[in-house]
Amino acid sequence: MSDADLQVIGQLLDRFGLGFHLSDDSGQTLAANRNHAAAAGSGREANGDGSHVVTLDNGRRITVTHRPSDADLRFRLLAEHSTDLIIAVDADLAIRYASPAARPLLGCEPAALHGHTLAELLAPEQRHAFVARHFSRSGPRDGGTELFQVLGPGGRARWVEARVAPLPPGNGLGDFLVTLRDAEQRRRAEEALGQANAELSALASTDALTGLPNRRQFDGTLQKEWLRALRDGIPLGLLMIDIDRFKSLNDRFGHQTGDRFLARVGHVIRQNVRRAGDMAARYGGEEFAAVLPGTASTGALEMAETIRRCVASADTTDIVLGGYPISVSIGVAASVPLSGSGASALVHNADAALYQAKRNGRNRVEILH
Repeated sequence: MSDADLQVIGQLLDRFGLGFHLSDDSGQTLAANRNHAAAAGSGREANGDGSHVVTLDNGRRITVTHRPSDADLRFRLLAEHSTDLIIAVDADLAIRYASPAARPLLGCEPAALHGHTLAELLAPEQRHAFVARHFSRSGPRDGGTELFQVLGPGGRARWVEARVAPLPPGNGLGDFLVTLRDAEQRRRAEEALGQANAELSALASTDALTGLPNRRQFDGTLQKEWLRALRDGIPLGLLMIDIDRFKSLNDRFGHQTGDRFLARVGHVIRQNVRRAGDMAARYGGEEFAAVLPGTASTGALEMAETIRRCVASADTTDIVLGGYPISVSIGVAASVPLSGSGASALVHNADAALYQAKRNGRNRVEILH
């Protein structure tokens, strides 16, 4: 076959939208038509998808290629200029195409991903969840984004937004299109927001002066523990604690010093109400409370007496020169909740016992019988 015949064949193939390329045994181009130039410009290589190579007796090679469609050219133009990593995979998750964004996101060349699977890019502890979420028959394929971790440069885990979409049959790319977007900043922002919300929640339920849970948290905890005790048929104990003659102390030393005494009493109570499940709280003003789940009257009385003694012996020389004696009166209530009653009954009984302690001389513990 003469060179003129090969030129005619190249022109004929050009009319049918096929590329024609003739090279010598060293790979040097001898002839090529326009469609071959378009295919080469799209990134297709000889003997790649849609190409056929014939070697002649004299060592020359004829390569016939399909010209890429306009849709294919548009896809590659968008994918190769996108900051998102776009990956096409087969049903077995083998990677068939990766966009240039693999370089900044994963620290490797796109071609280095060929021969690997999508699962290999994911952090090991997240591979199963990701594959089950997006590629199992029962898993949803709604195209929504989720946060996952991939292995970035140096094997460091990196957060990405992942989106998976099925591709139509015969598309020439694969079965699924996977888009990975860098989500490190989003993750950091979400963590900062979560921490801020947690701090706000803690501030909303904590007394700033003593660091103890405030009345709001006390009410919620007491109600929860009352319902738990009612369900399980176990006792619930409650202490209502009031600093004796606190108004006189405030009038003598001033409100700032009075606040320091309040904080000292709160510290003593917190140090003694330490069992898992127990909660000490500032009830309001100079009054404190302690919720004691699973505690009958004997145990509640013992806890109250311990707190009373510790407050009476507290060192206050760092608050006022020479110190100043302080004491508390404590009302105790404990019972197994009954259906039809509420936690307010327990509070009422503990309050009544507290006022009885005040009437009987203060610096004492009382319980109603």
